[in-house]
Amino acid sequence: MDLRQLRCFIAVAEELHFGRAAERLGLAPPALSRQISTLEDELGVALLTRTTRQVALTRAGLIMLEEAKGILAGMERASRAVREASLASGKVLRVGAIDAASSSFVPEALVTFRARHPGVEIKFVEAMTTPLIQMLEAGRLDIALTRPPRKPTDCAFEVLRVERPIVVLNEAHPLAAREHLTMHDLIGQPFVVPSKRIRPFAYDLVMTYFESVGSVPNVTIEATEKPAMMSAVAAGLGMALAPDWVSRLSFPRVTMRKLRGALLDPPPDGALVGVAWRPHQKLAARDDFLAILRESVTLVDEDNVLPFTLPRTRSKKTVRASTPAGGA
Repeated sequence: MDLRQLRCFIAVAEELHFGRAAERLGLAPPALSRQISTLEDELGVALLTRTTRQVALTRAGLIMLEEAKGILAGMERASRAVREASLASGKVLRVGAIDAASSSFVPEALVTFRARHPGVEIKFVEAMTTPLIQMLEAGRLDIALTRPPRKPTDCAFEVLRVERPIVVLNEAHPLAAREHLTMHDLIGQPFVVPSKRIRPFAYDLVMTYFESVGSVPNVTIEATEKPAMMSAVAAGLGMALAPDWVSRLSFPRVTMRKLRGALLDPPPDGALVGVAWRPHQKLAARDDFLAILRESVTLVDEDNVLPFTLPRTRSKKTVRASTPAGGA
């Protein structure tokens, strides 16, 4: 019996469907079936009953499910304890960030941290919000720069920045001649939107902006990543909305314009970038990096007039996510 077999069994026992369990684990159904059969052979008992229409747990399977969950939970606790013990000296800081953070304020914060703590090794990973929060909860990260967590979590979360939208359009587009645009200018225009499945925060945000003027975008294509979105705009397939940090980047045949006018009050989760951490874990290096972020990150772009009012004291924004929020 090994951990891979236990994970396979738990997935099938919870899904009661080999196809869904295989998809959940990223395995081919025949490979998953072999893992279960091998486990049953080693134990000498049937854990599941299978028919062409359904999968069910035997009595032995019910007992095995609880035991398997306990074994995996114990292994995770042991792994976390070992990882945290190795970090207790404060010689390593593990940072995760979404692209909105890693492309804007994180590099400067890391430079400041390294100057203050030259003996601390920095390990950095870029991913989207959900996997970063999962890594943080599992003890594989010390701090993460993300959107607000969508699901309940024991991690603390503090808003650091509110992004303003900009319009990305082909440089030959007639609207490119204007200094700035409004949401009403975008109604009916061919539009490139983020992938709803891969980029739910960004997709929901674009939809919310259009809803604010009683419209929906004329979607021509969904793009998973920013380079794909820019390529579509450069090819004349449509325009797009992007967060203000994208204006730091340069793409051929693409130009950007500020978006003016009353938008969203309060700003939705998709426009927020913040920092998440586990408050019960005591790490001096993490706390120092958190202090640097609070000192250096500007809540809003001061060059623009905000269409909404935000509290200036960010420490009051620290919350524990307890309900699903509406929003990489």
